[in-house]
Amino acid sequence: MGLHWFRFSFFLPFLLFAVPALGQAWVGQDLRLLLAFKSSADAQGASLSSWEGTNPCSGSWRGVRCRAGRVAGVVLDGASLVGGISSLLRLPHLELLSMRRNLLSGTMAALTALSNARLKYLFLSHNQFNGSLEISLPALVSLRLEGNGFSGDLRGLRLPNLQDLNVSGNSLSGEIPSYLSRFPASAFGLNPSLCGDPLPSCATTSPMLVTRATPSPTPSMASVCIRKALNKLRAVVVFAVGAGDAIIISVLLAIVVGMYLWISGRGGAAAAANRRTVDTSRPPETEREVWAGDGQKRDTGLVCFEGGEYLRLDCLLKASAEVLGEGDAGGTYKAALDDGLIVAVKRLDVSCFPAGKAFDQQMRVIGMVRHRNLVSLRAYYNAREEKLLVYDYLPNGSLHSLLQNRRGYARTGGPLDWNSRKKILIGAAQGLEFIHSFPSRSPLVHANFKPSNVLIDGGGDACVSDWGLMQIARSSRRRPSPSRQQLSLSPLPETDGSPATAAGWQRYRAPELMRGKRATQASDVYSFGMVMLEVVTDKEIGDGEAEEEVMRMVKIGMMCTKENPEERPAMSSVVRLIGDLL
Repeated sequence: MGLHWFRFSFFLPFLLFAVPALGQAWVGQDLRLLLAFKSSADAQGASLSSWEGTNPCSGSWRGVRCRAGRVAGVVLDGASLVGGISSLLRLPHLELLSMRRNLLSGTMAALTALSNARLKYLFLSHNQFNGSLEISLPALVSLRLEGNGFSGDLRGLRLPNLQDLNVSGNSLSGEIPSYLSRFPASAFGLNPSLCGDPLPSCATTSPMLVTRATPSPTPSMASVCIRKALNKLRAVVVFAVGAGDAIIISVLLAIVVGMYLWISGRGGAAAAANRRTVDTSRPPETEREVWAGDGQKRDTGLVCFEGGEYLRLDCLLKASAEVLGEGDAGGTYKAALDDGLIVAVKRLDVSCFPAGKAFDQQMRVIGMVRHRNLVSLRAYYNAREEKLLVYDYLPNGSLHSLLQNRRGYARTGGPLDWNSRKKILIGAAQGLEFIHSFPSRSPLVHANFKPSNVLIDGGGDACVSDWGLMQIARSSRRRPSPSRQQLSLSPLPETDGSPATAAGWQRYRAPELMRGKRATQASDVYSFGMVMLEVVTDKEIGDGEAEEEVMRMVKIGMMCTKENPEERPAMSSVVRLIGDLL
């Protein structure tokens, strides 16, 4: 033993010196890369003046998020930054990079797992990037590149875990790879040379057909056209040296402006007539609405996120509506707007929620998160006397209604068989796991997971709704009678949110919540486990193979509902365990 102690004491001074030095080297690497970006993107220090000192994880650096002393996220939306982002992409522990609505430009070097092994979320919407897309990142789950100038095809995207994609509004071309066809057409819109599922087939698409089939340009399309034309004219002016050139330029400018005015007048009516579905890639009609689409407040007080740029508060308040349910947070209505669009509007009980910035901050976080198994928040309205949330409307009801046999699939009409149950469970688990893993200053939780908050989309997939609301609620709702002052309500005979249903939420709550503790990710896991046990045990299974799967599902549910929160698995483990059964 003396010999071992002698050896340890010999190396102890080295360890005491080396470990802190190694930590300083790691911090120094992040520091150098961040300062390199600052020097090129914000040379005057107007936006990144807080980037001072030697510790970017001190909490004072704008937009920098850290984990275990390393930079894990950089969020600098709308900061008027210029130049490239190559130095940021070299941050070895980077998981989230959000640089939307800046003036960033240049080409993007090939992104691979060798240099960006941890990157999960890449948001570069509405910048001036160009060049081809070569991205091979196994960890990436969300990619937002709309409103740039990328060109070429999409074959360079090799993203096996991608769950959210938008490349609309670029100059991409060629056929959409089959592994990307699961995303909606809106994810690829405004790329005239792109084709293939979910866009029109390449085999039947020709320039002539595209020209004839394209609707009249909307004012937003005209704005883009006029902007591009003026940019080209500026380039001509640089080389114009004679009076004759100046005259020619003036004539060209007059022609372009005239065309813009004609297109704008003609396209306005067409835009209103053609707007019928929630389109996450629809270009905003003005520069003000580009900001509104990323969670900025309009003059009316309605804060809109991506896909909600078309919404107007006066239209929402005049909309005819049907009651869908009454829950802990408030009442939910199916609202039919004048242009035929249908959305879900949740009217919160204002007495249960904080006012001002606390509410705004939580809604902006919720509005930023996008996943195929989460119901997207498109807009919200926050006033002292009224709080409204606008979501996508899903027509197939909730898991609660399916379990109660009150409503079948609206489109498929199919029963809630064993395969459907597994599909719903894995979708709900993936939605919860995405919430839990999303980078944030404080851990994100659902805080109210139950069958009525698991909605079913047109394909029978689960979409988790109402997450994050009860996390900031001061108390549960007292359930007053629904107000009819602004929304015209026509109650349905049955709703998912009856008082009896709401009271039933208690059986999904984790034991620690009954003792007054705050909701955590572990309490979400407990609630999911209770829902899982209900889904897999309320139906007799006759097939032997399915019976074995049921027993394995029950074991997973029992793991999730352990009394001690520390003994429950993380949602990432639950997703993996359920996935093994599919």
